[in-house]
Amino acid sequence: MSGRTLDYAALILVDTDRTRVALAQSGAALHLPAVRPGPSDGQADTAAPRIGKERLGDEPRRATAFQDAALRALYEELGHLIAHPVPNQAAMVTGPCWGRIRQHRLGPDRAALTYLGRGIDPSDATPRRHVRVFAASLSRVSNSIKRRGRADRLVWLDPARARDALRDDCLAPFLEAAPAMLGGRPRPLWVRFRAGQRLETRL
Repeated sequence: MSGRTLDYAALILVDTDRTRVALAQSGAALHLPAVRPGPSDGQADTAAPRIGKERLGDEPRRATAFQDAALRALYEELGHLIAHPVPNQAAMVTGPCWGRIRQHRLGPDRAALTYLGRGIDPSDATPRRHVRVFAASLSRVSNSIKRRGRADRLVWLDPARARDALRDDCLAPFLEAAPAMLGGRPRPLWVRFRAGQRLETRL
């Protein structure tokens, strides 16, 4: 891996009943909800599935920040919140998004996530992302807080069509993998590029 990379977290929302995945549409472009970890990500004192250093590509203590960022991406882009109630005595969370949601006695539902793996853009990409990719079921979306997301609309596609429509060589492989990996304990996928060729291996 050469060149500086920027950390991102992305979330693939899966409709398990119809085997479809959600993409965000802004203008004519389709994309996965993805953001960089922010100041309120990882603060909540709630349980989180552990992700080892090799699989995460970072220190395991940062797993909660990536998990929260993935959930936040879904909320900010598409307006869908995946959260659960937290006890009144739970520590407060500061900063945007999760700080505001904590005022409703809710926190990030990290247990709803399945870690699919990580992808690193080609060395000449600008920006060059190192994306941790998660999946969650549509059934875990809460109706307690509603908002309009940044995206123009949500588009449901079958995974193969979504892979073609995404036009993102780094993230596209995760779309077809998401329905089968969701809810289990899969070996995460590692996507990277060498000499212009995409490599996909298991971590």
